[in-house]
Amino acid sequence: MKILMTIGTIVLSLLFMTGCDKETVIPEQNVPTEIKNYVSSHFSSCSISKAIKETDENDEMYEITLSCAVKLEFNKQKEIIDIDGTTKLPDSVIPSNILSYVNSNYATNFIIGWELQSGNQEVQLNNNLVLIFNMAGELLRVED
Repeated sequence: MKILMTIGTIVLSLLFMTGCDKETVIPEQNVPTEIKNYVSSHFSSCSISKAIKETDENDEMYEITLSCAVKLEFNKQKEIIDIDGTTKLPDSVIPSNILSYVNSNYATNFIIGWELQSGNQEVQLNNNLVLIFNMAGELLRVED
């Protein structure tokens, strides 16, 4: 019985390891042009300090760390899906209607994170509030 349990544990471990995402650090020159263009357009004072390409059997993602302490995630179409920072994000990366809402209703705060999540857009403010908007930029709820 112990032998069967040991073999079962080994088989499950091997299956788990082969099903995991593969992360590869890629040199800056291998970062897709679309991603480089996004960085230079919106974060011109920052450089790419680390680039990781994550792949599994069905998907591909890029995680980019910038020298200005911002992390970006792109989907396999090289579209931005997540931006995390510790300081104010550039206005150019936030949809205009969401930016207007935050500026009108949270004038003393600023956006430090933006993410596409389950068909919605989430923004995190510097006071740790998270505002959930639909894709049209209409506020759905506030989470703290």
